[in-house]
Formats: sequence, C-alpha cells, structure tokens
Amino acid sequence: MLRDNLNFFLLFVTIIALFILFKNGQIFDLGIIFRKSFAPTQFNVKLISPPDNIEEEYKNLLVENNKLKELEEENNDLRQLLDLKNKNAYSTAVVNILSRDPVNRNILIVDGGREQNIENGQAVVVSNGIVIGKIIEAGIDSSKVRLLTDNFSKLAVKVGDDRSVSGILTGSLGLVMDLSFIPQEQEIKKDDIVVTADIDSKIPPGLVVGKIENVEFSQEELFKNASVVPLVNYEGLNTLAVIITL
Repeated sequence: MLRDNLNFFLLFVTIIALFILFKNGQIFDLGIIFRKSFAPTQFNVKLISPPDNIEEEYKNLLVENNKLKELEEENNDLRQLLDLKNKNAYSTAVVNILSRDPVNRNILIVDGGREQNIENGQAVVVSNGIVIGKIIEAGIDSSKVRLLTDNFSKLAVKVGDDRSVSGILTGSLGLVMDLSFIPQEQEIKKDDIVVTADIDSKIPPGLVVGKIENVEFSQEELFKNASVVPLVNYEGLNTLAVIITL
C-alpha cells in the first residue's frame, strides 16, 4: 500500500513538472539543445564556404598554368631543334634570346658566341628550320642577330615551284620583307614559298624564309617586286639555333 502511494506521488510530481515546462515554453529548449548537439561544427562550415580570397587564388592558378604552358613550349622547341640538328648535314648551336636591342627591336641578343663556333654571317633558324635572321656580331659568349625584317637585312633567295626564280630579300620597316630584282618574264604568285639561295657559303640553300604576300610590277620596269611575310611570329621567339657548319 505504501509503495502504491509512493508511485502515485512520483507520477503526480512528474505531471506537475511537465505542466510547468510547457507553460513557460522551456520544453522547446530541449529540442534546440538536441539540434545543436548534432549540428555541423564551425570547422565543417568553413570547408564548404568559399574563402574570402578566392579571386586572388584563381589568378595565382592562372599564372602558374601559364608558366607550365610556356615551359612545355620551350621544351618542345628545344626537342625540335635537336631533331633538326640530327636530320641535316650541318651542325647547329642552340641559343636562347637574352634581350632585344633597346633602340632596334629587330636586333636580338643571344647567349652563344665564338666559344660555340658562332661567327658573323651564319644563319639563325627556329625549331622547324625556318630562317629568321643572321649573326651580325659574334662575341665570346653572346652574339647579335639581325632579323630578316630589319631594314639593313639582305638575303639571296629563290622562289617558285621549281625554285628557278632568284631575287634579293630585304627588310621593310620591321614588319615584312621586300623581294626585288625578279625578272619580268619570271612567274611568281601569292603564297609562293621563298627559300634561301645557294650563293652564301655560310647559309645552306633551301631554308624556308616566308611566302609571297603581294606581287607588284609594271611593264615599264625591268624587274618585279613582291612583299614577303614571315611564317613565324618574330615577337614570340625564345629558343633559336645557329647553323655553324655546313
């Protein structure tokens, strides 16, 4: 009997306590406590939230990606220059462009000189064997290269399908090249490939120079003239090769 009374008393107290909690609204605090116990930590929230400097990080990634692309291009150029050396009878010295002349951007400074058997008048080519200039001043460990687009540049060339047409190629305002002294009876046309002639002892014949862009002639003149455009971008040059022996 005593035990039944005790149980009834405990039940009564429990009901009174629950009634008070409901009345004061504190029962809902238990749900809040429960939710907070299983809520994500501040650390996890930070992981899914973007960083404040995400734009700066993106820019850094772009820079790094660009550097990797440039390195890949340089490696490809170097590999092609070495292949060029192995495929031809002449020897080459691989050089890198250090800078451009501050006054004349058609003059390049490269990191190879007489120690690498580089001499004045030798042809300078890019990875695919296209000639872009000549050595004009060979130092001990550095040299100057004059691009074919320079006003003072001169090169004996041939043009046409059978390469029977000869002429003199000169630079023109640092942009294109002028081909002159082409006999009127010789046929040349737009997109004809221009190559080096077999006149200069330091420059092998058949090196590709550029292609015909425009042909100009008059019946009163003895010779035709043509403009020649390079096949490579001279502003994007990095690694070159100098043909040192034929």
